[in-house]
Amino acid sequence: MTINSARSFLILASLGITGMQLLFLLLAPAIGYPLESPRNIDMVQIITPVFLGYLGSASYFVFAGQKLHGRVRNEFLGYLTVGPIIIYVVAVSAAFFSFGWTNRPSAQPGSGVSVENLGNALSLSLGVLAMTTSVVASYLFAAVDGPGVPKK
Repeated sequence: MTINSARSFLILASLGITGMQLLFLLLAPAIGYPLESPRNIDMVQIITPVFLGYLGSASYFVFAGQKLHGRVRNEFLGYLTVGPIIIYVVAVSAAFFSFGWTNRPSAQPGSGVSVENLGNALSLSLGVLAMTTSVVASYLFAAVDGPGVPKK
């Protein structure tokens, strides 16, 4: 395994694991898995920080020592730009579906995801973006030669 293939593997595995765990745990109350709200959110809070740390490190690595003249470690840039947004969209969709399904009129009273836990799920989903996409965006939209005049 080369260093770059190891980097790619770690980035893709972290994105995949984070996305799958978020999807499963946010849907758990709605699909009948015996992990009710708010315990499902507690599990997300326990397991995501490690993978988000890897992704944050990878985001900084892409731009380390670069002056943004189109020369960054772009073999990883796509993963760190698109991956977190896909995870966010899927996780938020799962959270809203789970909230709606567990609080539908025919659901057992008191068994639904609370508004507070929906908010926690949304915050966790935003955490994925904050750890990666904010780093990428800060470099992509940084002024290079003074205010409003980026170099080509």
